[in-house]
This record gives sequence, C-alpha cells and structure tokens, in this order.
Amino acid sequence: MNTFNWLAAFPKISKRNQILICGVLLALIAAIDWLAGPDISTSIFYLLPISLVTWYISQRTGLIFSVTSAALWFTTDYFTNPNQAFWIIAFWNAIVRLGFFLIVVFSLATLRRSRQRQEDLVAFVVHDLRAPLGNVLVALEMLQGEVDEADGARHELTKVGLSSGQRMLNLVDSLLEWSKLENGRLKIDKDAVLVADLFAESVAQIVLTAEIKQVTIAERVEPPDLVVLADTSLTLRVLVNLLNNAIKFSPLGGIVTLEAKLGEEANVIITVHDQGMGIPADWQQRVFAKYGQVTGGKSGGSGLGLAFCKLAIEAQDGRIWLDSEAGHGTLLSLALPVTKKFSPNK
Repeated sequence: MNTFNWLAAFPKISKRNQILICGVLLALIAAIDWLAGPDISTSIFYLLPISLVTWYISQRTGLIFSVTSAALWFTTDYFTNPNQAFWIIAFWNAIVRLGFFLIVVFSLATLRRSRQRQEDLVAFVVHDLRAPLGNVLVALEMLQGEVDEADGARHELTKVGLSSGQRMLNLVDSLLEWSKLENGRLKIDKDAVLVADLFAESVAQIVLTAEIKQVTIAERVEPPDLVVLADTSLTLRVLVNLLNNAIKFSPLGGIVTLEAKLGEEANVIITVHDQGMGIPADWQQRVFAKYGQVTGGKSGGSGLGLAFCKLAIEAQDGRIWLDSEAGHGTLLSLALPVTKKFSPNK
C-alpha cells in the first residue's frame, strides 16, 4: 500500500486507533531524533502526527500532541547535545518549536472548521434540492402520459426533461452520500441480489437518455441467475453513472454493452463497454480522482461520477478499473463479492 492509499484509509479507522497510530509514530520520531543526535534535525517530522490528529480528530488532541512533541524534543536536545551548557537553552529551543507546532495546529483547525461549514452548506442546499426535483419529475411523468406520441415535438421535449431530471437526481443523491463515503461513515446494507434485476432497474433509469442519443443498450448476464452480494441502492447508482457516461461518450447510433459474469476469485465481474473515442493512457487513473475529467474531450459533467463509483464499490469490498485505448472505446469493469447463496454448479 503506498503513502496515498494509507492516508486515504486513515480517516476510515476508529479515532482510538488513529490516536494509537499517531502516538506510535510520535514515539518512533522521538527515538530517531535521540539516535540521530544534535547533528541531524528531525523537528519537522513531529508535524506529521500533530497534523493528522488535528485534522482527523480534534484541535484539543493536536494541542496535546504539540506539547508532548515539544517535551520530547527538549529531552532529546538536552541529553544528547554535549555542547549544551545550560538547560535553559534547550528549554528555549523547545518553546520556539512548541510555538511553531501551535501555529500549525490552530491553522489546520481553522481550515478544518471552514471546510466543515462548507460541506454542511452544500449538504443542506443539495438536500433541499431533492424534494422539488422529485416533484418536477413526477409532473413530467404525468405530462408524458397525457402527451400523444403523435405530437412528436412535445413528446420528445418531455423525454429530454425526464432524462435530464433523472441525471440531476442521481447527482444529488451522490453528493449527499459523498462525504460519508469518503470518511467511511455511510452504512452499507449488503444483501444477495440478482444481477439481472440490477441491470433491468439501472437500464430503466437511463433508457430515455439512450433513446435521445439513439444508443442501444445490450445486456448479457452469464449465468442468468447470477447473484451478487451488494448494497442495492448504491450499486444501482454506480451502474447508472457508468451507463450515463458510456451513453454520453458513444457516437450517435452506437451500442453500449452491459455484461456480467462469474469471476475467478469468488466475485462477479460487471463491465460497461462503449464505442466512444476512448481515454488516453495518461488520463486513465486520473479519471477516478475527485473532479477528474479528460481534457480536450466531451465533458460537461461534474467530474464526480467515476470518483463516486470508486468510493461506492470499494465501500462494498469491491474494486473498479478501466481498459481503454484512444479511438477504440472504453471498458469499465467492477468486481463485487459473489454471495454464498449462489452456486455456479446448481
């Protein structure tokens, strides 16, 4: 696991374990400081555990770690520096470093509070958008039932409105659960679900978008009774996101293939394959980052779709990846655990 993966996993563990890890890290840094002696300065490394506990736990914990770090630094400086004539010099140096640590703690705590207020505001606004958006969709569905298909223009406008509304509702739901997924606080309700049912419901949500783009959705599930262990709501949102992306980047009259099969590692492999322009090799990992978008291609999205899909699948103990070649379309794959209730031999 590289450094970035470790930092991404850190907020998902309990606060008690976070404090334990940072405490061990602080002790390790103090030991290295002691062994290195006065010739090699290691004071900046004390900032790592201080910053982690301040950002992920609390300002108070950051202050405790700051005072502890300054005390450890004073101890090592005083006892390992043979040229230290007076203890007051080591004490003064420790106070200076404590001041530096406190500046970092208060700055991070202020930034964290500001970010939390911003996230709360976004969540509040997005949550309040959901109800009127749902009303708009209900009104459009009623209007669609009253509009005669012979009236081509009005019928087409109603379909466009419904399709756009469904995409907005999907984005709203994704935004509401984004921060919970990032911090590992979203409750995951995994259950055995037929893959064919997941496909049917996800395709039903994007069928209007596909009709407008004249894109055909081809479904294949092998075996037909394949069952996956997943959170139904979360997995549906992932599939809808992937299908919307595939349709958006497909040529007019193209085909998007939605396929599922039993994997070799007690999992189910679900793939979404489009006939679009593909993704350049240097962008294939960045598309899963927050706000990551391929430059120079068709966009117009929020840059959150694939990042949300990655978080949602990993929260279910799965993984997601892509294979793409410029000019030859994109194959997005995700793996989820197969339920014990399913036996390929029955």
